[in-house]
Amino acid sequence: MQLKGPVWLMQPIPYFGEPLKGDWIVEPKVDGWRLEVIRYPCGRIEFWGRRLEKKPNWTERLSSLTKMAEKFLPEGIILDTELYSTEGRQLIPSLFAKVPKAEPLIYVFDVIFYQGKFVGKLPLWRRKEILQKIGLQPPFYLIEWDALRNVNEDLREMVKRGYEGIVIKKLSSTYEIAKDGPMATADWRKIKPGR
Repeated sequence: MQLKGPVWLMQPIPYFGEPLKGDWIVEPKVDGWRLEVIRYPCGRIEFWGRRLEKKPNWTERLSSLTKMAEKFLPEGIILDTELYSTEGRQLIPSLFAKVPKAEPLIYVFDVIFYQGKFVGKLPLWRRKEILQKIGLQPPFYLIEWDALRNVNEDLREMVKRGYEGIVIKKLSSTYEIAKDGPMATADWRKIKPGR
């Protein structure tokens, strides 16, 4: 599979308390907007929202991020991220204005293409290793993650720290891409308080 443009981003499904088999990690669930960051082999950078059927090309509106991304982002890469702002979710729309009311925060949690090649067939733990090698620079941040210990305790801790909830992911999970819409996976589960 070649890097030709934006892809449908994989989606977590709700967790209903069933037993989990294998090794899992926990990440904070940031209440932002999904953002696909692409740097083509030619060097061009694009930013896309997740609803591809609406053609959400945000490149021009987020052009202030291009110079920042050029400093560290290798060519031939697609990152799966969450766009947030220093003033919370309510001011994310202001990031598209000529004079934003907040600063952007981009939380990077997966890599789909690297060095022009699809890396989604690699297990999640290996894709996390690739992300650590990139050397992200502000306002791009590698999302924190840890081994899942206890779903309820991890959820309480993340909510106490101001997050919307948690996403738990199987360490062996691959990144599945569909042609006509987002792929939902049981290997990624989202959990919010009061589930």
